[in-house]
Amino acid sequence: MNSGGPGNMRGGMQMIYNTIEFRADPFSYFLSFTDQITLVRGDSATGKTYLYQMLEDLKMTKEYQKLKLFNYKSEEFHSDLKKCRDKFVVIDSADLLLDDADRNFINFNSGNQYMLFARNCDGLNLSAHSFVILNETDYKVSLQKELVGV
Repeated sequence: MNSGGPGNMRGGMQMIYNTIEFRADPFSYFLSFTDQITLVRGDSATGKTYLYQMLEDLKMTKEYQKLKLFNYKSEEFHSDLKKCRDKFVVIDSADLLLDDADRNFINFNSGNQYMLFARNCDGLNLSAHSFVILNETDYKVSLQKELVGV
């Protein structure tokens, strides 16, 4: 279930999904998004790659067909990214894959929504709401706002 379907607007930005919810036993996922670009950070072995793999399966469902996923195995990544329109784009290891042209595309293409798994956010137009970490409590996984130094 997603409470914010395609075309919803928040603060003038198009939100493809306000939430992504699913169950992958024993975990239940409730991912809530408040910005067009969400930067998921965190140490290794915190579940980011596992979440990416779950989203690969989820994109096959009708409800989440707007998911477009990229990782280090994606061929033609740079050109395929620029073809994305009205998609929820997920990029694993984004700090390694993105070049300056990709960052520019992400910053100025308001038709897409992005979830980037990255440590480095240089060159991206982010707000304080963009920074999150994966939080797991009692087998419930969510995105928790990360406190960023001002």
